[in-house]
Amino acid sequence: MGEARMFGSSNRSRSSASGAVLFGGTRRSALRVRGTAVIAVTVSAVALLSGCAASAGTGAGGVARATLTETKSAAQLLRNEAASRLPDIIVKEVNETTDLSESCKPVADDPDGLERSWLSTTSILLTNSQSARIEVVSEELAQSFVDQGWVESKEASSNQTLIALTNENSLARIEFSVEPKAKGQQPAIRISTTGPCVTTAGGESDEVKKLEGRE
Repeated sequence: MGEARMFGSSNRSRSSASGAVLFGGTRRSALRVRGTAVIAVTVSAVALLSGCAASAGTGAGGVARATLTETKSAAQLLRNEAASRLPDIIVKEVNETTDLSESCKPVADDPDGLERSWLSTTSILLTNSQSARIEVVSEELAQSFVDQGWVESKEASSNQTLIALTNENSLARIEFSVEPKAKGQQPAIRISTTGPCVTTAGGESDEVKKLEGRE
């Protein structure tokens, strides 16, 4: 087995090692058997996502009846699951990962940031040999979720295509975008997962600071 791509509890971290992936304390293993990468998909993670969505529901104003801790777990698990589906052979390195909460409303409407959603992202650099196929790699990754009942939508801009996926049994949604190879840069796939808006004690509360590792 290769070295682990390690991610600590901080909001942002970088690593260039190859092998198993760790995000936010959750492990996804890519086992090499005679040169073949075998992705180990954790069934319990999928069950947890479905269970959270089923029990959360929605309260007044479209705010989910869940805690930020629950939505953080759902978003991180989904991001980790997506990252684990990229074969090691095409991954150069995990460039950056981010875990934080964002206010759901403008400051004027919610100055304390009481309604928040969790955002978990990672940018994965691909090998140069995958530069011409980066759109295909992203679409294949999305299709692996569609095959499991997720609903796909696409938004095209001048320089990239954003693929969004939702599932009524998941507390989080997922988005894939590609960053084509530019001069001096590696092609990359960006994975972003977002939880629903939930009620918190505010952006500067002990609860949020603890979850974001700002204590």
